[in-house]
Amino acid sequence: MARDPLFDKERFGARMRELTKGFKSTAEAAKFLEIPEQTLRNALAGKNEPRAPFLMAVSEKLEVPLNDLLGIAEQTSPKSEIVPPQMVPVQKLDALAAAGAGATNSAVAVDEELIFPTWMIRSLAPPGAKLRFMRAKGESMVPTIGDGALLLVNEAERTLPTKPPRPKNEFDNPDVYVFLQEGELRVKRLRKTPKGEIVVSSDNRAYDPEVLGGPDLKRFKICGRVVWWDNRL
Repeated sequence: MARDPLFDKERFGARMRELTKGFKSTAEAAKFLEIPEQTLRNALAGKNEPRAPFLMAVSEKLEVPLNDLLGIAEQTSPKSEIVPPQMVPVQKLDALAAAGAGATNSAVAVDEELIFPTWMIRSLAPPGAKLRFMRAKGESMVPTIGDGALLLVNEAERTLPTKPPRPKNEFDNPDVYVFLQEGELRVKRLRKTPKGEIVVSSDNRAYDPEVLGGPDLKRFKICGRVVWWDNRL
């Protein structure tokens, strides 16, 4: 796979060295970030293009917004504006995914586009992804997804697997989805039971799980899987 020439590995390495200078050693920093030491050494030396698990680990552990970590500004563009080569326009939807009781949205209209480097989107999303941005609302997914968090949703993933996939690491959350339930847009963890029912779960223990079955499923529609989010953007 060809690398994106817009990604400056040396600049990213310098950014990583700045962020980890407070640690006594690379080994100590790698242990704190819970990533392989050699992976961190390669990043510090500006050798490799960072992949999604690495970006998520550094962003979460060091509490650095992804755009700050990558040294880019959040760029917006009207839909009519021409996007430069090797950049990806991702539509930002004028909708709130309710991490709680649900936010009613009678219409989901494109508000604007967010412009990102191709390599960054490739790191965060699987091949063939159809990406949209949304905002979460509510506290039922705290501490994982906060109120107002920016969500990157893959609308190509609209069916639940028979067996829940295993997380690849602590930052991988393959079971978080945005869905419509009786006209309300929500974001929760979803799991299909052997009986075909769907269990809707929150990360906030103050919220009890829900089980959807029978007629409930006729008023239920998955909009996409959340492949990435940021609570600080």
